[in-house]
Amino acid sequence: MAKVIFMHFDEKTDGIYDAKIGEPLVRVAKEKNIPLNTSKENNYKNCLISVEHIADEEPTSYMEDEELDLLVELGAISKEDAIMCQQYTISPKVRIAPMMLIKGDVLIKPYKIKE
Repeated sequence: MAKVIFMHFDEKTDGIYDAKIGEPLVRVAKEKNIPLNTSKENNYKNCLISVEHIADEEPTSYMEDEELDLLVELGAISKEDAIMCQQYTISPKVRIAPMMLIKGDVLIKPYKIKE
């Protein structure tokens, strides 16, 4: 089991929750009534989240190229960051919530692109 901490989404539902390794983040959020946006509108621009791994060692996390390409397109990460993530099988600090699977203990916060 992994610990998922939701912070700055909603005062009533923010907190620490258990999740199965490999479980979709949106399933955990939905079950716990976390107001996590999952709309595909604007290429998931409103679904961006900040992710901090809180285990001693960051778990390796396979990501689809589609998600990395969208993160670069949205300006959430640089092309260089995307290449590093692919090369070393690590996750960026910004993810698209509907595309994320739980791989270990994480802190999840909303993320807004600075325009």
